[in-house]
Amino acid sequence: MIRSTLTASVSALLMLGACNNSAPDGRASDPVAAARKAVVPTQAGDSYYVAAREAVLARAEREKPGKARNAILFVGDGMGISTLTAARIYAGQMAGVDGESYDLTMDTFPRMALSRTYSHDAQVSDSAATATAMLSGVKTDVRTLGLTSDVAFQNCASVDGATTDSLFELAERVGMATGLVSTARITHATPAAAYAQAPSRD
Repeated sequence: MIRSTLTASVSALLMLGACNNSAPDGRASDPVAAARKAVVPTQAGDSYYVAAREAVLARAEREKPGKARNAILFVGDGMGISTLTAARIYAGQMAGVDGESYDLTMDTFPRMALSRTYSHDAQVSDSAATATAMLSGVKTDVRTLGLTSDVAFQNCASVDGATTDSLFELAERVGMATGLVSTARITHATPAAAYAQAPSRD
């Protein structure tokens, strides 16, 4: 059995399917069936995308998700376990309590997960490849945005046939409103993965 690295976006794809749980005639539809229909891999041979999609949908069939009002993805760019530990200790100490055992709001969430943040071509990923994975479910090469690993860096001619579908595009196709809020410039690699398909993050 293939163990795939599930990115935040792939689970969000499931939430998007759950949000769109009404048929055109107003009848309720199965959110998992809607997700299977709505989420079609751009590249059928992209093993990361296909394996992760099937794993998430198989889990959804077991858990039978209900209707989600919104799908919100918060990205703490560069945030890892060590950063969270430091934030937890600092926040606790500032509150006058034991920092190590203090709980940040995110520590109280009902579900949490870890992800492996390597890219398709590097052990240490960059913001472009990581954000593309979170927003499309596809692991790609560093320095590229919204594209599969079939693209050649800085080669615009190689973009054709190597594009991905972001959560934003999938949501808009089923009539949902989307939005993007960033404390970095909107053209920075992390927010740009929501809308850009470029063979270079620059």
